[in-house]
Amino acid sequence: MKALTITLALMGILAGGCTAEAGIGVTEEPIKEEPSGEEDKNESDMPHPFNFETKTVKLNSGWEMPIIGIGTYYLSTSQAEESVYNALKVGMRLIDTADIYGNEVGVGRGIARAMKDFGIKREEIFVTSKLWTSSFANADAEVDERLERLGLDYVDLLLLHHTAANDEHAYQAMERGVKAGKIHSIGLSNFYEEDVDRMMKIATIKPAVLQNETHPYRQGKDVKAHIAPLGTILEAWFPLGGRGTGIRTLNNLDVIKDIAKAHGKSTYQVLLRWHLQSGVIVIPGSTNAKHIAEDYDIFDFALTDEEMARIDALERNQRFASY
Repeated sequence: MKALTITLALMGILAGGCTAEAGIGVTEEPIKEEPSGEEDKNESDMPHPFNFETKTVKLNSGWEMPIIGIGTYYLSTSQAEESVYNALKVGMRLIDTADIYGNEVGVGRGIARAMKDFGIKREEIFVTSKLWTSSFANADAEVDERLERLGLDYVDLLLLHHTAANDEHAYQAMERGVKAGKIHSIGLSNFYEEDVDRMMKIATIKPAVLQNETHPYRQGKDVKAHIAPLGTILEAWFPLGGRGTGIRTLNNLDVIKDIAKAHGKSTYQVLLRWHLQSGVIVIPGSTNAKHIAEDYDIFDFALTDEEMARIDALERNQRFASY
């Protein structure tokens, strides 16, 4: 069973905050616009800046993607449903799941409930899923399976979960999915410079997003610079340090606690804000509705250049994942 390989996935987090709770029941204007004409396709290859008013970034595919959302790694089907529902309730519009998580059905249910209860339109929601390595050889059928499990007509972003045999074939299958209207944007996860370059030798569509372990102890600046000419945006899994040791380490650092105190925010909120101001998309995970609301409540303050530099100085190229 695919679930037996879950220890190799380790792609999301269960994290949360402490006190703030805001925006309950608020929906937002649609975040996506249908790309139109060659103008969208031929813009500068460098990544677009984050828009902190719309809370989105324009991808190299022409689609708008939210810069913060809910991660569902390690959540059961029922937990994923509730987390997604609560995330959409407070205003989050980015949902991240994967084949190997085994909870896409729950994610789809959470989306359907929120659309019904809060009047959210499908085009307002940005759904990411991933193809697992054991399915790369059968990737065309796996694209259809993602849609079936999620109960959606299209997925906004589909990623290859890891480098593996047949990953080039799988990437080309995702490209076919884009041409068929089943996928809006495609990308990679757990790929680094050499494998990104290898993939670009066969790609006809540039990856819109690269999702890697990223946090103050492992900031990914080299890979971020490497993918910038492609217009590819870096997205952080483990943005708060992951589970257990990582979260306890980062959120107990004096520098993070000092900055949090200065802004009247939690350490979690400071870390997430640092990511966004660094141009990195974040997908913190939680099953706690209050924590989900707090994670999203990071748009009413900004870190100073000096505070950003203090967190930047924490880099040590240390991973918290065990693979």
